[in-house]
Formats: sequence, structure tokens, C-alpha cells
Amino acid sequence: MTNNLDIIFKSYDIRGVFGDSLTLEDAYKIGYSFSQFVESETVLIGHDGRISNMKMLDAVSSGIKNNGKSILYVGLVPTDVVYSLSGLLNLPGVIITASHNPKEYNGLKLCNSGAVPIGEQSGLLDIKNNIKNIDFGEIISFQIEKNNELDLYFEHIQNLVSPAKINDKIKFGVDGGNGAIGSIFDELAKIYNFNCDELYMDVDGNFPNHPADPSNKENLQEIIKLVKDNNLDFGVAFDGDADRAVFIDDVGKVVSGSMMTALIADYLSETNDNLKVVYNVNVSPHALSILESKEISLFRCKVGHSNIKAMMKELDADFGGEHSAHFYYKDNYFADSAILTLLMLMSIVSERDEKVSSMIDKYNFPPSSGEINFTVDDVDNSLEKIKTIFNGNFDELDGLSYFDENFWFNVRGSNTEPKLRVNIEASSQKILDEVLEKISTNI
Repeated sequence: MTNNLDIIFKSYDIRGVFGDSLTLEDAYKIGYSFSQFVESETVLIGHDGRISNMKMLDAVSSGIKNNGKSILYVGLVPTDVVYSLSGLLNLPGVIITASHNPKEYNGLKLCNSGAVPIGEQSGLLDIKNNIKNIDFGEIISFQIEKNNELDLYFEHIQNLVSPAKINDKIKFGVDGGNGAIGSIFDELAKIYNFNCDELYMDVDGNFPNHPADPSNKENLQEIIKLVKDNNLDFGVAFDGDADRAVFIDDVGKVVSGSMMTALIADYLSETNDNLKVVYNVNVSPHALSILESKEISLFRCKVGHSNIKAMMKELDADFGGEHSAHFYYKDNYFADSAILTLLMLMSIVSERDEKVSSMIDKYNFPPSSGEINFTVDDVDNSLEKIKTIFNGNFDELDGLSYFDENFWFNVRGSNTEPKLRVNIEASSQKILDEVLEKISTNI
């Protein structure tokens, strides 16, 4: 097998350390080095539906096997299935995916046994530095064998959210974006007796209908229309590897990650007087004020799943929320799961017997920009410019956070692209527009 396929890594786990573009030889060496880094003699491997996945699987698995270790292949699955199985089986895992990125991209997400994340500061640099000691060996086509590990995953999900807790009269819409959620959705629907209207649930690595990126509102127009036209209780859109889900309320409005963080944490606090929640720097201050009023313990963290998981584990926190719509659960080995979040929302709606829009309206969220991306020549230079146009001090835990009596914003560089990600919340739309204009014209 040749190794001349360039695979462009945009998955944030890998790109920040290994660069933009890797060959299959590089993928082989990452597999080999990763298998040296972890102690286990067996490595879990799963992947999404991308068109280059089989070549990636061949390369990574060959590296692992040539280091004398075995592979437990779990097939085409959402990323959070691998995380959950890593916890349940106490095995390290590899997910071949580039998440929400276009079809020509691919990447890797790595975790250690127990779904412990491997990020830049927790192993990726060690894996990279060891590659120079590895000789390239032959890439062999991976021989796929059937397994029953998915049954263990479905048992795990039911232990966390019982089907008995969900009212099967709830009707919702789901847009799979032709991503990995389609590989297990039928089984989930059978277990929980879903009553739903579906869009693009066939797994197709060409993503023929729209990009599997629900963070872009353009990709949500069809699910919004589906919800409104059919008077559904809510809608949900998954990204390519289905570890992230964006929700639409019953009147067709997008429920932001900050709103979902507030809703889920509020719900969990009803049965946990000592709830601990980790959140990232761009979660809405208004959402945090809601949770503080309910005496929930809050802990602030840098953006990124490896950061949040590590802090949650250290604190033994119950829940984690990101404005980007990743949600983390202690009972799921501190890993993020869009599937669990869907079931959690269904449990909330079932128990409260209330419209999603009504629940969100009670929180009285002020105007918010959502996440806006600006392509820039130099991220650091742009951040320095922003420092000069606002009076006062900046919080620099992750990018720049600025708190004013009438507005708040966070501006941070992307982990994977030459972009600034901007989030603003203000007491009025007029003030929000003014702040956005001030930032956008000075970067």
C-alpha cells in the first residue's frame, strides 16, 4: 500500500502539535508512538464516516500492531461511543475524525484508559517527540472483525438515562448532517421509542446536503424549518462525529451552548445540593449568574475538551458546559456526549411538561452575538490591538475576556485556524452592535 495520501488535520487534538498536513506514514508513526505511550496492551479504535477513514485506519492500526499491541475495533460510531467504551473497558482509544470539518479533512482524537484525555500538555507532545525514534513499517489493510461492545455502550446509556424517564409523546426533529450519529440512531430510537422526524441520517462522508457543522446557523435552516412546519417540541443537529449537538426550541430559535449549560445544570441541581459545574471562558456571564443564584459551585476553565475533562476529574465535578455546545458528565467518565445531552433534554421536558422555549424564556437572557469568527493575518497581533481600544483590565486565562457594567466579551484565537472567535453579551442590542463594530474594525 502506498502512503502518498496527504491527509489534512483540522481536528484540534492533533493539528496544534503535528501541523496542518500529515501523510499516511505520519499517521502510522502516531499510531506506533501512541501505543508506546499508553500502558494497555489493547487499543480501542473507532471512526466516523469520512471517505479517507479506511486508509487512516490501515495506517494507524499498522503502527499499533507493529509495536506488538492488539486492537479492539468498534467500527463506525460517534466519538462519544469510544469515550464511553474507553471508560467502561478501561482501555485507551483512538477516534479517526475531523469532527465538523469538510470531507477532505481527517484527524485523530486520542484518549488514555478510562477516557482520560490526551492533549498538548498531557501526552501529545511526548507522542510527537518520540516519532523521530520510529522507523516506518509496512501498512497492512486492517481486517475488520465483528464485536459486541456496542451492546455495552447501550446498557451504559440506559443506566444513565432510563427509557422510563422519557415521555414517548415528545416529538422532535433530528438532523444528522450525514454524520456518525446515523450509525447508531436507529438502535437508540428503538430503545427510547423516539417519535421524531429525521433529516440526513444516512452516513455519507461526502456530506452531500450541508456541512456537518451546527455551529454555523446556515446549516440549521432546514432543522429550524422542520420544527416550525411540524410544530415539534424541539430539534437537534449533530456535527460530523456526533460529539456536539445544537438544539432548536419549539418556536425555531437556536438554544445556545450557554443556555443549555444553564438549563441542564439547573435541572441537575434539583437533586444535588452540592453540584459542581466546570465551564469555559466564553460561557455567558448571565448563565453563570443564574447558576450562582442557585448556589451551584462554578469553576472556570480554558476552552477545549482536554482542559475541561482534566479539571472536572480533579474537582470531581458533576457537569461541564461549553458555549460551543459540548457537554460533559461525571457519570460518563467526565467525557462529553451529545447523545446523553439529547436524552437529558428529553428527561427535562418529560418531567417538567413544559415547552423548551418557555423554560429558556424564564432565564431572561440578554442579547448575545453567538460565536462570530474573523479570519486574521496574525492572531496575537489582533489581540494586542483589541487591548488598546477598551479601558480597564482584561482577563487573559484564555484569549481576552472583558467585563463592563453593560456588556461582556471574550475574544480568543482558534486552536485550528487563523481566526479570532468573538462572543459578546450586552444589556441591549444597540450596545452589542457597538461593541462588535469596535472590535471588528480594529483587528
